[in-house]
Amino acid sequence: MPSRKREVVRIRSYLRRCDLRLRLVESLTWGPWGAVAGGGVGVLLALAARIWPLLPLRWLIVISGALLLLGMTVGVLAAWLRPRSLHRRARVFDHRLGLADRLTTAVEIGTGRLRTPRAMGRAQLADTLAAITRVDVRAALPLTASRRALKVAGLLLCALVVLLWLPNPQDDLLRQRAAVQQKIEEQVAALDEMRTALAETEGLTEAEREALMQALDEAIAALEESKEHAAPEEAMAALSEVEQTLAELRDPQAAAVQKGLSEAGEALSDSSLTQDIAEALAAGDYQAAARSLAAFSGTKGRALTREEELALAEELAQAAAALAASNPALAEQMNRAAAAIQRGDAAEARAAIREAARQMKKAGEQVAGQEALESSLSQLAEGRQEIAQASGSTTASRPGQGSMASGQMGGQGGEQAGGMAGGATGGAAGGQGSGQQAQAGHREDAGTGAPYAEMYVPYRLDEEGVGSNIGREGGEGGMVSGEVPLPAPKEGQANVPYQEVYAEYAARAGSALEGSYIPLGMKQYVRDYFSSLEP
Repeated sequence: MPSRKREVVRIRSYLRRCDLRLRLVESLTWGPWGAVAGGGVGVLLALAARIWPLLPLRWLIVISGALLLLGMTVGVLAAWLRPRSLHRRARVFDHRLGLADRLTTAVEIGTGRLRTPRAMGRAQLADTLAAITRVDVRAALPLTASRRALKVAGLLLCALVVLLWLPNPQDDLLRQRAAVQQKIEEQVAALDEMRTALAETEGLTEAEREALMQALDEAIAALEESKEHAAPEEAMAALSEVEQTLAELRDPQAAAVQKGLSEAGEALSDSSLTQDIAEALAAGDYQAAARSLAAFSGTKGRALTREEELALAEELAQAAAALAASNPALAEQMNRAAAAIQRGDAAEARAAIREAARQMKKAGEQVAGQEALESSLSQLAEGRQEIAQASGSTTASRPGQGSMASGQMGGQGGEQAGGMAGGATGGAAGGQGSGQQAQAGHREDAGTGAPYAEMYVPYRLDEEGVGSNIGREGGEGGMVSGEVPLPAPKEGQANVPYQEVYAEYAARAGSALEGSYIPLGMKQYVRDYFSSLEP
């Protein structure tokens, strides 16, 4: 019995060694085929990336290399981790080594599954041991990789290298998306800073501040969502919504108040008594100006001589005159203080000065709040423009919504003015931005249906667009405006008088002016521009 157990142990040890050899052989076969599978997936991914904007080149290289290594690793691990029982090993190596089921029979005898006479069992085990000593396992299980797998893997690797090396038409779109996402992240950070700044800005009511904070929070959430799939339209729409909310909080009188305070500062700069107030107003530090003004209402400090009191009254009266149109309440208190000083009523003068300082502080808060809003509006407009540029869009504004800087407003006005001028220079009667473009041969009055007569146009270009003469047709002595060739006029003839089309365009310009963002104090310049176009 001890001899029989030793023989069984020897056979099992032999099977373990053969199993290790077989797993090593299988790893050399399954590893390359695993690399083939990973390379195939990498090629498909590279092809898909040339059709859809999936991943940038650097990530395609990393992922493709990882797929190759992963496939090879999975193949090798499958060879080593695949379970194989003792009976399975015996059957496999009987077949591989040509042992005619000797190992299977020996294992069944050793495990008791096959009952045989003792002598026959010993003979069978002895025969099996003798047979396996004659077998060269290394020759029967050579360590060679699959040539077919290596060839296929090589072809896939070459195809993958070519696909990754050739220019990908989707790379520009991916870079554009990355740029959009970066700009959106920058705008999220800017909105966070804007939220903090506006939360501390004075001059806003609690209701206005709450509406503003809610709009900013909603915009930040929308930007975060649009950043995930790089949607510039959604990001610009979110910024436009905030911009619209801020635009509704603008005070049209803030520019006049600011101008009045500035003029009041100039009026107060004539005297050394009010020099501090003048400098603070010039620097835009309205709180400091209010404090300096309030100092005259106190009882501490050096007492003023009568001459200085009269000089102060004169300065306050001049400042009141400068503020009369923009801030009547502040002007009234300054006039009240000046009159009280002239009468020698110190108590009344101090009370009026304290109220004037309070009104100046309030006006300063109003201007500061509007300046913060204007700065935020400008920042939002720039943010939309940056996102639009990053996405390759030609404009950052949506129709009928959002804001534009003063230069854009001027451009819009120029287009509308160009439409007005077109009626007087022989262009299309509607011009740009109007749906009433005159067609060739149309000569009816839209109101009466009566035909228009040929109208005299004092400014006319010749057919070649050269030599613009001022004067009636056929007249002499006309002045040539220049020899520089001008663009040829559009086909058709202007039959609607300039005076009739001007009203519509003026209304459109006014609507655009009121509904668009223009920096504080600049609207008057735009109004003056359109006023200059009146017939």
